[in-house]
Amino acid sequence: MSLDGISVMGSGHNSPEAIMMYEQFGRVGNSINGQAFTRVREVDELQLIDVVGSDIYIGCAIPGTATSATTWKIKKINTTNPISIKWADSSTLYNKSWDSRSSYTYSWQLFLILIQY
Repeated sequence: MSLDGISVMGSGHNSPEAIMMYEQFGRVGNSINGQAFTRVREVDELQLIDVVGSDIYIGCAIPGTATSATTWKIKKINTTNPISIKWADSSTLYNKSWDSRSSYTYSWQLFLILIQY
């Protein structure tokens, strides 16, 4: 991603939170301590799939993550016409539990698109 010609890389670099952090502080970092990203590391991702009727749940987390941990990102694909893809509590963050996937409210995730001229 590029903000005003500055390349931004790292986990969560394309999130609305990162854009807000850049606009507010002039830099992007992690949400825990606000430190700027210093390096990028590629990490494998575990995916679990559960098919329930016309719904397909897809959960993503770091390998070894317990299904009860609240460090999952979960989306639901409804295969009826028209097909829809919605996120648990409208969140694309890794803050859900795979075990609780059927209890979340699923809704659209809105994206902010920046166009640089």
